[in-house]
Amino acid sequence: MTFDLCIPALNESGIIEETLTRVTGILEGSRLNSWTVVVSDNGSSDATGDKVRSYPHSQVFLIQTDKKGKGAAIVAAAYKSNSHHFGFIDADLSADPRDILQLLEPILNDEADIVIGSRLLDVHTVSRGSFRSATSHIFNGIRRVILGIKVVDSQCGLKVMNASARDVLRTCIETGWFLDLEFLAKAERAGLRIKELPVHWNEEVYDGRQSKLRIIRDGFGAVSAMIRIRRNLKSV
Repeated sequence: MTFDLCIPALNESGIIEETLTRVTGILEGSRLNSWTVVVSDNGSSDATGDKVRSYPHSQVFLIQTDKKGKGAAIVAAAYKSNSHHFGFIDADLSADPRDILQLLEPILNDEADIVIGSRLLDVHTVSRGSFRSATSHIFNGIRRVILGIKVVDSQCGLKVMNASARDVLRTCIETGWFLDLEFLAKAERAGLRIKELPVHWNEEVYDGRQSKLRIIRDGFGAVSAMIRIRRNLKSV
């Protein structure tokens, strides 16, 4: 049972070392035979890459891609991965890394091909502003109409999968925030088994950190991405 976990990173030098410490601490206590943490740096202009290279753990690696965007970083890591299982988590650890192993269990037990974290299944495990929660519900309602993806929360930054699902992920061409939409739409179309589990979520793990998402700008971008993804799927 081998596992590669991708952490997409852009200018995360202020937090990346603590993030790696927390994530590796979780994986060291698991029943996985082998695991690696791959920081996928897509064009950082700060010391993110240097800090990952010098991080004192033999199972932490750095890859770099010239393509901008979180999606491009994740797909680049998926192409590099040869493990039985693959996953990704946001560098700010809004999704608690303690939940990685919980999400992996259905994969290891062959009960699912993809397991995704959800911020909407159990509000008691989520620390999030009411406005952000409301916009998530609106986003997911529009998503169901345009793309028909059945999951409750498509955009949570923690997802794990088996090798078959990773093969689907490698075919995705969305380079930004909306890779998750394309991946899940393709996975449903391929008949993969998708399971959703609640995760612990806190958007203020690191003091002073602000979300890179902008509600209005990215809201319009999301609708455009959904239409683009639907059109691309129909053309295949």
